[in-house]
Amino acid sequence: MSKKQVLLILFFASVFIISGCLDEDGRKISLSGNDTELNISLSEKTEGSWCPAGSQVQVKNPSTGKLLNMTVAGTEEFENKTLCRALIETGSEENTTRFEYMWSEDKNITVWTKYDQDGKISLRYVHRK
Repeated sequence: MSKKQVLLILFFASVFIISGCLDEDGRKISLSGNDTELNISLSEKTEGSWCPAGSQVQVKNPSTGKLLNMTVAGTEEFENKTLCRALIETGSEENTTRFEYMWSEDKNITVWTKYDQDGKISLRYVHRK
């Protein structure tokens, strides 16, 4: 799965979380196609929340078996703004890549951070509208 595909899937997953396109209980959705499975599970505390802490998104590529897991950790302060923070892991057991994705409620600030094997920041991208 390319980085662009991963980012696109995360974008759509975020849209599903925010828009409420979920099951009857309002907490789960599963989609599958020829090359991807997407499972979204919201925590029970998400109603009316723009940052549904505890919610999870899992994307699986059935042809490779690679997983991408995203867990919403809650809010965090970044440059005097409150952002929602999600932790992302992708890859295999022996080669896992870790990312952090943060966004503001108004979507005017997004921050992508990639961590190296030692947990240190290897790349950070900040986008402001």
